[in-house]
Amino acid sequence: MAQAYNAVIATITVASGVSSVTKAMVKSTQWREGTSGTWLSTDCTLNADTTYQFRTPLSGMSSDYTAILPNIKASVTVAWDTTATPISTVGDYFMNAYAYNCSNLTSLSVPDTSGLTSVGDYFMNSYADSCTNLTSLSVPDTSGLTSVGMFFMGNYAYGCKRLTSLSVPDTSGLTSVGNDFMDGYAYGCSGLTSLILPDSTGWFGSNNIDWSVPAARLGYLNGYTPDSTSQTAWRALTVSGKTLYTNYIRAEDHVLLSTTPIIGERYPLPAFGRS
Repeated sequence: MAQAYNAVIATITVASGVSSVTKAMVKSTQWREGTSGTWLSTDCTLNADTTYQFRTPLSGMSSDYTAILPNIKASVTVAWDTTATPISTVGDYFMNAYAYNCSNLTSLSVPDTSGLTSVGDYFMNSYADSCTNLTSLSVPDTSGLTSVGMFFMGNYAYGCKRLTSLSVPDTSGLTSVGNDFMDGYAYGCSGLTSLILPDSTGWFGSNNIDWSVPAARLGYLNGYTPDSTSQTAWRALTVSGKTLYTNYIRAEDHVLLSTTPIIGERYPLPAFGRS
C-alpha cells in the first residue's frame, strides 16, 4: 500500500522531431525543466527531446475541463510529490480532466492510489478523455476504496480509439457507489481487443455496469484474468444482464487467462481497428 500525498508530479518526456508547444499553467500547476530545480508559474514552452515536470496540488483540482497536461507528442508518468503532505482521502474532482483532449499524448500513467481509503465525487473523471493517440493508459489501484461518490471514473478513456488494451479497476472493497458509476469509461475505444480484469469481480459481480464499450467490439474483444478462480467468476458475467455481456464479451471462451497472448490470431482486428 503506497502513501498518498496532497500533490502530484507529472514527468513529461517529449518525443523527437515535434514542434514546440506553449502551455499556460492552470489549476495552481507549476513547472520546471528536468527533474530538479525551481518550480515556475509562467507559461511553459515544451521542446522536442526534453523532459519537464508539472506539479499540481490537489487543492487546485476542480470541475474546470482545462487540461493540466500539455497537448504534445510525449509519454507521461504521474506520481505523488513525496515532499508534500501525506493523506489517505481525497475530495471532489481528483485529477478531473487531467489530460482532457490531449490528443497528441502517446502514453499516460497514474499515481499509485492503493493508499486511498475514500474519494469524493468525479474521481478521475475524463482523465484521458479524447486522448486519441494514446497507445498505453494505466488505471488507478482502487482496491482500498469502500465507497465512492458520483461519476466515479466517468469518461475515463472516452474516445481513446488507439488503445488496444484497457484495465478494469479493482472494485473488490466497494460497498456503495454514487450515480453514473463508470459511465462512459471506454466510450469510443474502437480499437480494443482486450480488457484486463482484476482477480475479483467486485462490484460488477452483483451489479450490471455499462462501461460503454463500442458494440463493434463484439467478437473481437477478450477479457483476461490472472487465475482460474477469477476466470470462472468473470465467465459467469458473460450471460445476458451481466456486466461483461453488456460490454460485448458474450462467450465464456472470450474470458481467458492472462498467460494467453493479449493480441492473438484467433480474433483479428477488423479493418477499422488497425493502425
